[in-house]
Amino acid sequence: MAQPIRVAREQVEAAVAAIHSAGRLLVEAQPRTGWRLKPDGTFITDLDVRVQEFLQSRLERIFPGCALIGEEDPGSFQLAVEARPRMILDPIDGTAAFARGLGHYGISLAILDGRNQPVLAIIHLPSLGRWDVASFENWQPAWYGVAIDGDTPRLSVVDRPGSEPAGGNLRDGYIYLSSDAHRQVDLSAYEGKTRALGATAAHLALLLDGTIDPLAVVLTRFKLWDVAAGLALAVAAGFAVHDLSAPSAPMDLVALFQTIEPGPLIVGHPKALALLANQVKLLGGR
Repeated sequence: MAQPIRVAREQVEAAVAAIHSAGRLLVEAQPRTGWRLKPDGTFITDLDVRVQEFLQSRLERIFPGCALIGEEDPGSFQLAVEARPRMILDPIDGTAAFARGLGHYGISLAILDGRNQPVLAIIHLPSLGRWDVASFENWQPAWYGVAIDGDTPRLSVVDRPGSEPAGGNLRDGYIYLSSDAHRQVDLSAYEGKTRALGATAAHLALLLDGTIDPLAVVLTRFKLWDVAAGLALAVAAGFAVHDLSAPSAPMDLVALFQTIEPGPLIVGHPKALALLANQVKLLGGR
């Protein structure tokens, strides 16, 4: 049986420092970054590969023995199903937003042990100066705040982020959507509003604030690296993850973390998901 691994605070600090350096590069380079489309129609910039290579070099030194699954390295995707410690990295989540000069893009990192349980999750939204960081032991989180001292990030232990979303009146709430939600999800009964910021990491990070903006996040067009850190953080903060094909049942994240391209999900506070159960459905009534 695979043994759990632990992440020391010094490793968390080193990982945050590496991601801070990568985020600073993105902020400085964004105004002059060109882009092109991949064969699947998604955006890519030269910085996607450059940031992944930079972070891979740093992270492999910080977490020796952890294999890396990165969006820009298709050869690494097969590692998702292996029962071994591994790092799940998205060097720029929301590349389209980044390439168009918008601020809702991020760097997402999750480290899983050989049992597919998270031991570290980090989301950094460089343009917004936002950090969400937690280490885990048997799913129990230790949350960290990040302050930038000069150019050095400093960690402090903090309480669970956010609060329980205000409930009851869905008309005031927002659901954040993936780019192809209109092809997969029936929202005709939904009473509230929608947003699409162009970055799954940003959607899940902002969910942690515990407000009605967003009340929930619907995930349809995504891969493992888009969601691993965000889902680990969301569950640790008391939010629930439901499979939209079986919306009353919480999703097994251990199984999800072994899948490169999971099916459609909805994420939110359990009370919010109960209210939304009859208002957000897969097309075709599935």
